[in-house]
Amino acid sequence: MIYLDNNATTKPFPEVVEAMMPFMTTRYWNASSAYGQLDGLEEIVESAKSAIRSLIASESEDEVVFTSGATESNVWAIAEGERRAMGRGWVLSSQIEHPSIGEPLEALKEQSISVRYVPVTRSGTFDLDILAELVDSDLRFASLMLAHNETGVIQPIREAAKLIRERSPHCLIHSDATQAIGKVPISFTDELNQIDLISFSAHKFHGPKGIGGLVIRNGTNIVPFIRGGGQQSNLRSGTLNIPAIAGVNVAARKSLEHIKGDQIPSIQRLRDYFESRIAEIFPDSIFVGSQSQRLANTSFFGIPGADADDVVYALAAVGIALSKGSSCSAQSIMPPLTALLMELNHEEANSLLRVSLAYENSFIEVDQLIQKLVELLH
Repeated sequence: MIYLDNNATTKPFPEVVEAMMPFMTTRYWNASSAYGQLDGLEEIVESAKSAIRSLIASESEDEVVFTSGATESNVWAIAEGERRAMGRGWVLSSQIEHPSIGEPLEALKEQSISVRYVPVTRSGTFDLDILAELVDSDLRFASLMLAHNETGVIQPIREAAKLIRERSPHCLIHSDATQAIGKVPISFTDELNQIDLISFSAHKFHGPKGIGGLVIRNGTNIVPFIRGGGQQSNLRSGTLNIPAIAGVNVAARKSLEHIKGDQIPSIQRLRDYFESRIAEIFPDSIFVGSQSQRLANTSFFGIPGADADDVVYALAAVGIALSKGSSCSAQSIMPPLTALLMELNHEEANSLLRVSLAYENSFIEVDQLIQKLVELLH
């Protein structure tokens, strides 16, 4: 298998798997038990929280609450937004959010809460001019992603949050940072200093599946999402998943090492090589979002005349895994909505494929992909 779909999920670091094993075999205690506390399981939890704070450059006072993943974290953030907007305000998001944002927001309309969406430009970024027209002092909650899962485009979240904060100082601002954390440097104390809540999933940065979290800025008060056992400062009750938390700890620390090292430039060189070869072989090819700042690992490209569904399945049959966009819409026969919003026509949008790389990928693998694309499409 040549795996080139790392925006869907990533292979856990070997050290992650190794770190998790003792807590499933010999130290399988409940962290809330007396013997679990004596065994230092709480230290594992605190170490993992510290690793996440380091990965996003947040303050030690900021709360990290572990959840089942970014979907739960996103739904929790929106539930808090609903509480704040109910009967006295409105909610803002963008047209290109992940379904775990978009669908819960649409459900708010059933509660008579107004939801407004900022469109994207042809380059794939939020239209800040229209955002400026939308925002007023009645805005109570905003959720804007940091990096897009299909295009890889990094959004102008700093400018957007600054504008929102100026016009609605008490607005709660959330960002789904799932595709960005572990792939680009993030600072909760600098460019994201106006953001109150951040969602993440560990399996996007070589950690285990089924665990993520919500980072809550110090001083931000939100209602508990799951009540019952009092765990995690009463914010999200339930027995802590210590094996997964141990995995998060290692994944976050190794990802930070990669960000500070040469892994990101290496991945970008591989991505740029791939795009240059595709452009050379297929002169009509398109690269969505390439005029904007992107995640170094992501290429959302199309070869007009090709059918993305046919290509994805043909490549899978020979052991090459990539996608035609978000893994959450993999079974859809519709073209990617984001591409249509960026004013691509249906033929162009129907041809789009997503290659998303990771540190394990090589030039040899990319050359094999290119060779298969030539065989399929020439």
